[in-house]
Amino acid sequence: MNLNDVKKFTATHEWIEVGESDGVVGITERIQLEYGDIIFVELPAVGDEYEQDEPLGRVEVTDGNTFPIHAPATGEIKEINTTLEEDPDLINHSPEGDGWICRISIESARELDVLMDVDAYIDYEEEELDDEYMDEEDFYDEDEAY
Repeated sequence: MNLNDVKKFTATHEWIEVGESDGVVGITERIQLEYGDIIFVELPAVGDEYEQDEPLGRVEVTDGNTFPIHAPATGEIKEINTTLEEDPDLINHSPEGDGWICRISIESARELDVLMDVDAYIDYEEEELDDEYMDEEDFYDEDEAY
C-alpha cells in the first residue's frame, strides 16, 4: 500500500506523516505552544495496537497537567522515539520534526480520509484560536513551515 508521502492532521492536534504503509506520529507545533514546556513524554510500546483516536501516550507539562496523544490511524506501533525518554525537551523545540512520538502501521488508508490536510488544518486552527490568549501570528511566521 503506497500512501504517497503525505502529512495529515487530527482535530486533537496530532500529525501523521504517511509513508508507504506506515506513518510517523507527533503533536503539532500549535498544541505544543499551547501546552507550554513539556517535561515528560509517555510513549507507547512497540507491538501495541491502537484504534484511530485512541490515546497511545501522553505528555506532562511543567504545571503537572497531562494531555493525551491520540492515534491518528488504527495500527500497530512499529517504532518509538526513545530519544524522548532521555530528552523530552526535544518535543518543545521540534514537535513536528525530531520530537516525533512513534511510527505506526496503517491498517486502513481510508481512515486517513477523515484527517485534515495542511490547508484544512490551518483553517481549523484559525477558527479555534482564542484571541484572548493568542492570535494566528503567534503560530505562523510562514505557511511554508508546513
